Amino acid sequence: MVGFCVSPMTVKLDGIKANIMNKRTQTGSKNTMDTTAGGAKRKLASWIESFVEQTANLHSPAIFRKWTGILTLASAMEQKVWLMTSRPLYPNLYTFLVAHPGVGKTRTINEGKHYIRELPEFHLAPISMTFASLVDSLVKAKRHIIRPGDDPMEYNSMAIFADEMGAFIHKYDNEMIDGLSAFYDPTPYQQVRRTTDLRIKIESPQLNMLCGCTPQNLTDLMPEKAWGQGFTSRLIMIFSDERIIGDDFAEVENTFSDELAHDLAIINECIGQFEVTREYRDAVNNWRQLGEQPVPSHPKLIHYVTRRRTHLYKLSMVSAIDRSNALVLTRDDFNRAMGWLLEAEAMMPEIFKAGATNADAAAMEEILHFIQLHDNDFGVSEQKITRFARDRLPIHSILRVVDIMERSGQIHLLGIDRATKIRYFTTNASRLQ
Repeated sequence: MVGFCVSPMTVKLDGIKANIMNKRTQTGSKNTMDTTAGGAKRKLASWIESFVEQTANLHSPAIFRKWTGILTLASAMEQKVWLMTSRPLYPNLYTFLVAHPGVGKTRTINEGKHYIRELPEFHLAPISMTFASLVDSLVKAKRHIIRPGDDPMEYNSMAIFADEMGAFIHKYDNEMIDGLSAFYDPTPYQQVRRTTDLRIKIESPQLNMLCGCTPQNLTDLMPEKAWGQGFTSRLIMIFSDERIIGDDFAEVENTFSDELAHDLAIINECIGQFEVTREYRDAVNNWRQLGEQPVPSHPKLIHYVTRRRTHLYKLSMVSAIDRSNALVLTRDDFNRAMGWLLEAEAMMPEIFKAGATNADAAAMEEILHFIQLHDNDFGVSEQKITRFARDRLPIHSILRVVDIMERSGQIHLLGIDRATKIRYFTTNASRLQ
């Protein structure tokens, strides 16, 4: 099977719209760019880099814009291209952009969604869904591709672009989470209900997913047991706490680019199997022999580690299609995909730190602020602190929390009243000299 990209003609086939591919170009055993009269030649050297540049005025971290570009390409490829390992591997991805409110998740995701919507007959999922409605939407997301000289392609692919994860997954639901895990790989799905005589069968279901969420919402949604299950091992989490300060009154240019839309349409029409160069194969094997270093060591990423090689292959396909219609994986694609992956993994532990705020930690922040506000050079008495804290903590926890704050260096004992034995605290360590 030789991969190719062409300009499509849309026809009717048994009531289903189908894409008829004009022609394909083959040079030896290489996948090559097809430049038909229909204009399948690209305008940009790199779709992802151009997307990042084009969206610079969104005041969103560059890493979020980069991964939105990556997910947009992965979604556009659907199941039309694949890499043959022990079985066909497709470039779809599950990715969460994780940041505190106001960092720019929504703007970036909506920009990627804008380009995806421009693709003909592309299926975007509704945002608020139960698992039953997700299945119904996926049933409708059927694609039938006619390939001259080859068997037709038939599959069901859909993309979820949700700027708030909470709007998509309201609570941790085993049926929904297990279903998302099942639709990561296009294996046949069947649903039968005796009571309603319901019979659903999808031969090749597939999802791409890009969601925004806060660290707190992620840790609240995912119980501890979830990190030992299949869904989170399929998930690439991108964290940033970078806040871009822009000029709110500057003249804003239109972020939509006709060139990006043009090239994404061409990428959407690429069909075929990726070839692997000797250099790419050697790079992968050398990395594996060295233990796939560096390996993330956070306890919640133990099962994620088992799928890193799959993530690498998927990202390699995105890297290749980003710059060329030729479906060939090179050493450059290995290096680029590895760079993306390591950059994401380096910040993943920060997600768990940022989302670990519990009642005690939140109360400590408020107590700290209270002491800073009321310290008039003589410190704040333990009595005042207790009165303030009792509305935020159980009575039996107050002394323990104050002790923890003192031992951790957040507050300091300034002195003890000789008559009343009341302790006075400050946040300014320099006053202890």
